[in-house]
Amino acid sequence: MRKLMEKHEKFKDDEGLWSLAMSRQMAEWREKNNLLDSYDEGKQKGLELGTLNLLAMQIKQKFAIDAKEWLSTLSLSQLYELSNQLLTCDTWEELQQHMH
Repeated sequence: MRKLMEKHEKFKDDEGLWSLAMSRQMAEWREKNNLLDSYDEGKQKGLELGTLNLLAMQIKQKFAIDAKEWLSTLSLSQLYELSNQLLTCDTWEELQQHMH
C-alpha cells in the first residue's frame, strides 16, 4: 500500500502528466454526459413519435381520416388532450373544434 501511495504522489508531482490525466478524465466525463443527454432526448422523441402514431391510427380507425400531418403540428400536451377528446367526440369536425 505504501508503494502505491508513493507512486500516486510522484504522479501528482509531475504537473504535465497530472494535467494530461485530468484533461482526459474530464473529456471522458463530458462524453459520458453527452451520451446520456442524447439517450434522454432520443427517448423523449420516441415517446412523442409513438404517441403521434398511436393517435393517428386511432383517428384513422374511428373517422377513416389520415390525420398524421395535422397531428404533427400539435404539441405533446395537445396530443395528450386529444387522446381524451377522442373518446368523447363523435365526428372529426367535433374533435378538431375541441382542439382549437
